[in-house]
Amino acid sequence: MRLQVARLSITAGSDFSTFTLQTKETMPTIKTDITINAPPSVVRTAFFDFASYPSWNPFLTSMETVGPSPSPGSHLKFVAGGQAIESVIKENTPEKFSWTGTLLGEWFFAGNHQFEFQPFGDVGENGETVGCKFVQNEVFTGIAAGLLLFIIGEKTKKGFNAMNVAFKERIEGGNAT
Repeated sequence: MRLQVARLSITAGSDFSTFTLQTKETMPTIKTDITINAPPSVVRTAFFDFASYPSWNPFLTSMETVGPSPSPGSHLKFVAGGQAIESVIKENTPEKFSWTGTLLGEWFFAGNHQFEFQPFGDVGENGETVGCKFVQNEVFTGIAAGLLLFIIGEKTKKGFNAMNVAFKERIEGGNAT
């Protein structure tokens, strides 16, 4: 008897955002991105203004660190799509911020969510690019990953894209601090 694992790759996009759903064995992924007309440092600063999330973010409506700063190993509490989640911060560098959240342990279901602040466009007078490609990427693992992503994948993808668009509008509209 031979078991073959199917691979699925769906890509859709527009001028302002792209979505990729890839299933490679048991590691489904949702990835979105948007280009923001502001340097990566400005985008990153606005991203970490967690207190402002309820006023503009349609997907992550609440975000707070448990402890003094969002450093690796510390906990993060947030509400995504109406669901309260606690996760552990894995990385916080000028280029990337990531966390991992689990349901009943990593063996059952885990989501590793990454935000990237990629330089984009020409270099300005300050030596930094004038644009930023803001990337959200979440990799799902565990025995229930495929099934749970089948259930929540489309809603999650829409949430990522809605957040990206609102974030772009906030920054480019001059409403970010």
